[in-house]
Amino acid sequence: MRLLFGLLVVGAAIVAMLWASQIDRGPLVINRADEYRLVLRLGHPVAELKEAGLGGMWGPRIPFLDTVLVFDKKIQYLSAAATEVEIESHDRVIIDYYVLWKIESPLAFRSSFPAGIPAAQERIQKTVGSLVGNAVGTLSMQALLSRAGALDALSGRATEELAEDGVRVIDVRINRTELPIPSQKATYDQMREQRHAIAREKRARGEREGREIRAKAEREARAILAGANAAAQVTRGAGDAEAARIYAAAYGKDPEFFAFTRSLEAYRKSFGEKTSLFISPEHEFFRYFESSAPRR
Repeated sequence: MRLLFGLLVVGAAIVAMLWASQIDRGPLVINRADEYRLVLRLGHPVAELKEAGLGGMWGPRIPFLDTVLVFDKKIQYLSAAATEVEIESHDRVIIDYYVLWKIESPLAFRSSFPAGIPAAQERIQKTVGSLVGNAVGTLSMQALLSRAGALDALSGRATEELAEDGVRVIDVRINRTELPIPSQKATYDQMREQRHAIAREKRARGEREGREIRAKAEREARAILAGANAAAQVTRGAGDAEAARIYAAAYGKDPEFFAFTRSLEAYRKSFGEKTSLFISPEHEFFRYFESSAPRR
């Protein structure tokens, strides 16, 4: 019974130690996979736990003398405040960017930032903001808007500058790029003038092409009319020749009747209302008015 009771007491003690270790109160320290732990004894670091599992290589934890600080191992997100920078064309732009970062060394992080995450974010934003300004200052507006590859190296350079602080920068990306309010009007006016210039150029080109098309159409119209007039003259000449031939054939069949019909036509055209003719009655013109004139 005593042995069983002793085993129960030892088991309970072990369970109590493990439970206390879960809340960083026991003699042992258990580190989780997504966290770092830094053990301080009287304010001085004695152990830095980066891997998951049971820590205690420095010796058992003294509950009243040791303090365990917990740091998040996961990637942190920092939405940096928008900053105004000057680009290659001397235009001022507002850059809004974000930073992905994580704690690489809890010991160095705690040494550099005793106040914790807020102080670290301020330092990261200041360092990365300077690098972003320098990188963006070498870009044109087109390269900046296309998210140029020059920004890809910023994470490595930022990590180099923050390595002593226990911080590693994973990525730096630009969220938004816009013009300052005083520059927007001038930029919009410039864009508007560029569009007006393009419109004027296209309008002038259209008018020039319109004149060329109209001139070509007029030339083709004149050529078509000339061809039609020539064809009409040929057709009219052929018609006149055919009419003359028909008249000649008809005249040859009965010259007297042809002369009579021509005279009647002449009388019809000559005699009208209040018409006066001063011609001798014996004139050839009146030969069909004579009673002795031949008749059909």
